[in-house]
Amino acid sequence: MDKYTLERDGQIDFYKVFLPRVNPSLDIDDILADNNDGVINGNLLEFKLHVTDLNAVLLQCIKYLSALRVKGKPIPANILIIDVNAATLWLYHSETYLSDIEKLYTGGASKDNSGFIGGNAERVLHYDKPLDVESIVRLLKECSYTKIHIDENCIVGWATSFYKAVPTARKEDFLGDDTGKHKTIGEIRKPVHFAKFIYPYTGQTNVKFNYLMDKLNDTLQKKNLGAFYTHSLYAEKSLELVRAAIARVPAQNDYIILDRCAGTGNLEADLTDDELSHCIVSTIEYYEYKVLQELLGAKVRHIIPPIETAETFNAGLVKGADALSKEYIENPIIRQYIDNPECTIILFENPPYTEPQAVEGQKTAPWKKSYVVSEMRKECSGTVSNDLGNVFIWSGFKYYLRQSTDSYIVYSPVKYWKVQHLINKKFITGFAFNRRHFHTNIDACIMCAFWSNEDADIDTLEIIGFDIGADNSLILCKTLPVHRIYELYSNRYNDKRTFEDDTPDGIILGLDGLESPNNSRIRPLYNNNLLGYMIAGSSGFDKPDLESSLLVSGCYRGNGFFLRKDNYCIDIMIFT
Repeated sequence: MDKYTLERDGQIDFYKVFLPRVNPSLDIDDILADNNDGVINGNLLEFKLHVTDLNAVLLQCIKYLSALRVKGKPIPANILIIDVNAATLWLYHSETYLSDIEKLYTGGASKDNSGFIGGNAERVLHYDKPLDVESIVRLLKECSYTKIHIDENCIVGWATSFYKAVPTARKEDFLGDDTGKHKTIGEIRKPVHFAKFIYPYTGQTNVKFNYLMDKLNDTLQKKNLGAFYTHSLYAEKSLELVRAAIARVPAQNDYIILDRCAGTGNLEADLTDDELSHCIVSTIEYYEYKVLQELLGAKVRHIIPPIETAETFNAGLVKGADALSKEYIENPIIRQYIDNPECTIILFENPPYTEPQAVEGQKTAPWKKSYVVSEMRKECSGTVSNDLGNVFIWSGFKYYLRQSTDSYIVYSPVKYWKVQHLINKKFITGFAFNRRHFHTNIDACIMCAFWSNEDADIDTLEIIGFDIGADNSLILCKTLPVHRIYELYSNRYNDKRTFEDDTPDGIILGLDGLESPNNSRIRPLYNNNLLGYMIAGSSGFDKPDLESSLLVSGCYRGNGFFLRKDNYCIDIMIFT
């Protein structure tokens, strides 16, 4: 009769027996951290009540190793398949299956594994035999790993691991190559920290990773730059707006398409050669600039700066390419077109997006001290200049668009028009794209708007929604009306009343509805007439669980008001 009816019981007993001999300080939760049956030193373990098809279980293990590679985690040299009822262990070497490990797999690791043909096990051990027990202990103490090749499927994971391992590292320390004037050889090309885990990447340049460059920035650059990748399907769709803008160019005019934050040029990837010949592009991040030069440098009209010099590299950035600097605004290459009344200007951009309240440390971010921000604050009051995307949009209309036939096609959350009233221009048409596909994990609206440089006072926009399906196809959703907001909910409806019989012995809750141990911004009131606490802190849909909530008692974050028996129905009806 089988000793175990649950695989988990056999797994736990195995660890209880062997961990004291291998490393008593090992914690089972750490061993099980990656949704597999365990990694101990250089060993991946997979447990089964009964192993009936070794090859199928081996493929399951290969899928687990593939997932580790994508996450940027070392690949154990040993694969240990364990039948807990037969007390039998099969040893395989992962290096033998490296080509399979370096594939991508979808779905559950335990699904659809029949038919795989692997080799014979290196050893078969029985842990009810003393000599084999000692062999298993020696195996579990081994710290050997199989080296993998860096490619576009795993480089983000390894970049994340590298910046965690070397907190002071910059992008050049990870991606650097020997092309261009600045020659720092990065970790992927000459592994030091990961010498036991990865083979040197032999690609001459970083073009292979062009659509991932925003995700490969070091932590500091991610905070400062706020750059987001634009999905190729969305970029291609937005070209309809660009071509509509080109159609507005007066017959006698030349035109330029200016992108001040082009990254590696994925917005421009599907423009025709003729359209590219009208483009001026720039990017502030050095390794993006090198890729941009390689991909588009020979096709566009201008790239800023036009060539790399010994001074181009500036602490990971590009000297002369800071779109928020006075130097850039006065750049003679661009100014010759701005100053020419027979040239039409089309701005086409996905500006960086970051806010000080969203990212710790943004209050001291370098861009906050830029020339453009200082000029914007002279004309715009309040917090509108705290958003880096807003700074690009404001400066676009301020410094580059002059004529009624000039256009701005811009990606951005819609609040700059809806709530902040940053611009009052003629809206021609636009799209709503799902923010999730911009290398984020948020389902929210990114508007791609086609603005004409004509003053207009409008209250409602209509934008056509598009999502991206699992098969990487563009999905037409519905037309979304966007109404301008002139007053915050809190200004009109927040109840600031106090009552003589309010007492300070209520409780303070977290957003999960449980009592919060955090420091609170509000007093823990109690009154028989209190029914709950409402927060309506934003007019957008980013982080709705933070900005909109209804709790039975006060929330530690504040920014809301208490609902009482005499205003509950009114406020709930308005809020919904």
